[in-house]
Amino acid sequence: MKEGNQNIEFDTVCFKQYYHFLTLSDGARCGVIDLWSYNELPLHQFHASELTGGVEKWVEIGQVLYGPLVIEKNSGLIYYFHEYYSESMGENLGNFNYFMLNYVFGQKYGELLPDSHLEDWYSFLKRIDLI
Repeated sequence: MKEGNQNIEFDTVCFKQYYHFLTLSDGARCGVIDLWSYNELPLHQFHASELTGGVEKWVEIGQVLYGPLVIEKNSGLIYYFHEYYSESMGENLGNFNYFMLNYVFGQKYGELLPDSHLEDWYSFLKRIDLI
């Protein structure tokens, strides 16, 4: 986790949870989940541009095992597309707060990773009794 970026202005409802997170931690690496910093966002939109609707509909905010993690701009929902993906294979992971509580810091982290019990982040979550 990194130091937060206090210079982020956010007014869109769909990004409010995500941008609030960036003010607390401007990007993060949590096991196989990478969340881009605010300044990295423009550099990582190539996957979003390949999805139907492109960057007008999607914002790539990170990756899971090199598969893009995106927010749908209209709904604020997080989607994960596996490394070799098609839009129909996108997995809805809920809104940003749900994603953080359940997939980054909770039991659902294990659903993102085969053999998660062998992974350091998963072991850390168990050790501090989050899962």
